[in-house]
Amino acid sequence: MQRITVSFDTWIQLFGMIALLGGLVFVGLEMQQSQRIAIAGQVQARNDSLMTYIMAPLEGNTVALQFFDLSQVSEGNDVVDFSNEEERLVYDQIIRFRVVSLQNAWQQYNLGMIPEDTFKYTSDLIMSMYSNCYLRNLIQGRASQGFLSYLEANKTVECPG
Repeated sequence: MQRITVSFDTWIQLFGMIALLGGLVFVGLEMQQSQRIAIAGQVQARNDSLMTYIMAPLEGNTVALQFFDLSQVSEGNDVVDFSNEEERLVYDQIIRFRVVSLQNAWQQYNLGMIPEDTFKYTSDLIMSMYSNCYLRNLIQGRASQGFLSYLEANKTVECPG
């Protein structure tokens, strides 16, 4: 049986290559994280712009003030006089704003930017809104296809029609 000996500089070269590969893996992971952060920033900026656009018509609108309580907006209770077109339009616009905001949280969660326990509150809120059949129509008109798939997969109430 022949014994093979490996020189010291061969071992150093091996460890050098392993260190180089480890460094490349680390750089790759850092680049992936940087890309995810950049995408999350773009998503946030887009949604901020959209929310500003949605809320602009409501600036200075005193009717809107009565609907800004989150519980009233999310539950869709009898605060809104749906026979009053101005109240209904203001309410619908606030719901659209909330949908964009909640969809943004869902997108940030999917990008790994929001922890699960933080997203749980948002998920409960949007699912509560999605359980209201009137609000569901507004949500479906504003939400992205991916977000709608999430809502449909987690819904607890079936709406007619």
